[in-house]
Amino acid sequence: MIVKDKLQKAAAGMRQKAGDQQEQDVAFYLRRAFKDEDRVRVFHDLQLCYDGEFAQIDHLIVYTFGFIVIESKSIKGEVRVNAQAEWSRSYRQQWQGMPSPIKQAQLQLRVLQEVLTNNDKKILGRILGIQQGLGGRCYHVLCAISSNAIIDRSKAPKDVATKLVKTEFIADALKDLMRLPKLLPTALRVFDTRPAFNSEELDSICSFLLTEHLKLRPEEQDLVRTVQPQPKSATKEVDVQTVDLWQVKDKTKSNPAEPIKTAASHTEPLVNGLCKHSQSWDQLSVHAGRYGYYLKCHICSKNTALKQPCTQCHSQFTKVHKDADKYLVGCESCGYSWRVL
Repeated sequence: MIVKDKLQKAAAGMRQKAGDQQEQDVAFYLRRAFKDEDRVRVFHDLQLCYDGEFAQIDHLIVYTFGFIVIESKSIKGEVRVNAQAEWSRSYRQQWQGMPSPIKQAQLQLRVLQEVLTNNDKKILGRILGIQQGLGGRCYHVLCAISSNAIIDRSKAPKDVATKLVKTEFIADALKDLMRLPKLLPTALRVFDTRPAFNSEELDSICSFLLTEHLKLRPEEQDLVRTVQPQPKSATKEVDVQTVDLWQVKDKTKSNPAEPIKTAASHTEPLVNGLCKHSQSWDQLSVHAGRYGYYLKCHICSKNTALKQPCTQCHSQFTKVHKDADKYLVGCESCGYSWRVL
């Protein structure tokens, strides 16, 4: 699932243009591999800060068992890594040293860990009264290098060499690292002892990271809300009320000539306001079930819970209730409430 795309800006020079193209190439392979995988969440161009230290993460994978930071590196010609893990690259047949992208990714990962571990009570809930934490999770880094580069790993330390991946192989390398199990009950996966995030915890982590990113880049609010918009398509009529998440109309004042409100003009926080399976936003209906209110998608026929982590304190202890034709989420931890439909 693609959670956040990269905001496209005009490149200031040839080097930045090449870097942007490399990130787009990596994003292409990640989208193709994981856009329909609910156990994998993908961020592009994520910025975080902890204690005055900033991290600009090219690509972040949040998955069932942990986190993977990917540093994109545009390199033309040849790159070498020696036995001391020092990097050099050729440019116009001349060699020069360069900073290690692996070390850079590790520094970014450290900031990510600090941000998460210092907010775990906000992000994760309790099970049987015990506060869940981030201990035992998997943390990895990879460096995705331009496909047309020549990589000399012959003298590189093994733990560095295995982290160097050409762009077209990035999805394969990620799958090898994540080792996602087949969809079997946990009790049957006796040989995999890794602690796992459930779907709600993944949603909460992603919501928290987006909030932290928007504190630093508030101008990307619209980008976050409209990630991967789906074009409207002809679908069969249904007998239940269809709810458009970007425009909730008052039927008593409905005006066909009234312009549609988009995410850019909407002032209410619509966190996770999409079908998490198809990413559809215009063919959803509200239903009440055994576990509360949920959205039914009439494109993929799957359900998405209306219950969300708190948009203020990120607590998992929230409840959905209906007030007339409105659906509200209330936080039991901080008392904040907001409208989702």
